[in-house]
Amino acid sequence: MKIVKPAKLSAGDAIGIVASSLPVLPSFKENYEKGKGVIYDLGFKIKEGKTINKVKWWMAAAPKEAAEDINSMFADKDIKAIMAQTGGYSAISVLEYLDYELIINNPKPFIGMSDVTNFHLALFTKIGQVGFHMDDVTFGFGARESEEGSLLEADKQFFLDFLTKTEAPGKINPLTDWEQWRHGKAKGNLIGGNLHLMCQLAGTKYFPPKESFEGAILYLEEVGESLYNIAGFLTQLKYLGVFDRISGLLIGKITYIKPAREKEIVEPSLQELVLDILKDYKFPIMANLDFGHFTVNIPMPVGIKVEFNTSKMELNFLESPVI
Repeated sequence: MKIVKPAKLSAGDAIGIVASSLPVLPSFKENYEKGKGVIYDLGFKIKEGKTINKVKWWMAAAPKEAAEDINSMFADKDIKAIMAQTGGYSAISVLEYLDYELIINNPKPFIGMSDVTNFHLALFTKIGQVGFHMDDVTFGFGARESEEGSLLEADKQFFLDFLTKTEAPGKINPLTDWEQWRHGKAKGNLIGGNLHLMCQLAGTKYFPPKESFEGAILYLEEVGESLYNIAGFLTQLKYLGVFDRISGLLIGKITYIKPAREKEIVEPSLQELVLDILKDYKFPIMANLDFGHFTVNIPMPVGIKVEFNTSKMELNFLESPVI
């Protein structure tokens, strides 16, 4: 598959913001405005999409309307990148209405995480475009701005290093304590996202073909799931043949794990669970990395080559996701 990289951003460029899943709810508004402030502080302009002021159930807009907003952002020559205001639950319903021919002829960074996993994997699968799994406006930039200090500065620097420079970002230093779950080192192209949302695409034309996982570095994060659901999702990837092909696994923050409903059940740790399901494989596993929910997000661009070493706790980006 040919990997399509968008052009880098420059100071003064306009970034389009879309509500591609959840609407900007009243409880989100303060963080959303703070997130916009961070974008302005970085030297960029903003154009808000038509979905920003809409609400339909748990969506900002009906699927076709949400797709039209995204398509218009890709078509707009003045918009140089597109950023999701946050994630949500409805991105999968939007995929059939995206204009993939329009997008391939106007590639630009589409930025976000969580539910935006659907967009990243669909665009990668259909047209080979790099997907920018990184902080969104409201619960990324907006949350960090509320916390202030070094975390916000790290977020800003990641944005600039991955989106405004054509040099490889290089080695990323841990912001928290990373963990070696299985010894080794690996090199390959990144692919992944939110675990249950990735599995949601399985069996559809938007799930990456098996060849995409050959020698790849799979990365996963999750929030609000039980251990038995996480076990089910990992087993689904196993049955799909994903683990037969990858060269390494990176696990980000797995937050708010729900306890089993049955109080008598003695649950394993997440590490015990993962290593048990993957006991027949030999690829290295590094965990608790700085990406996922309620954390600073190291950008994890789908399709970009990285290498990691569990002994040194090193993650090294070998190429830029932009040109």
